[in-house]
Amino acid sequence: MKNLMLVGVFSALTLTSLTSYANCALAAVMNPPKLPALDASRTEDMPALKFQVETYLNRASNGLAVCEGYSDDFVYNAAVARLEKTADHYNALVRQHRQLQLSAK
Repeated sequence: MKNLMLVGVFSALTLTSLTSYANCALAAVMNPPKLPALDASRTEDMPALKFQVETYLNRASNGLAVCEGYSDDFVYNAAVARLEKTADHYNALVRQHRQLQLSAK
């Protein structure tokens, strides 16, 4: 009976551990900064957005580096796609504001 309980406990710990690794990549990219739509962004908000995006990208990239090889490939790739989507949106904001600055000169 005692052996059966120990097997149950170790099985539960193993399953919990594997689930944690599966969610590792998703946890790494959680809480991206809220970025405005291209037509709703303001130039004065860009420095704060830059800091928020850089902080998020560094944190998420480091988290994904830890998860590499542990997470399911599909989940890992989805997490990377979410990270890239945030970076692409921020880059579009920067390009738009640079274009506005150049056209104002």
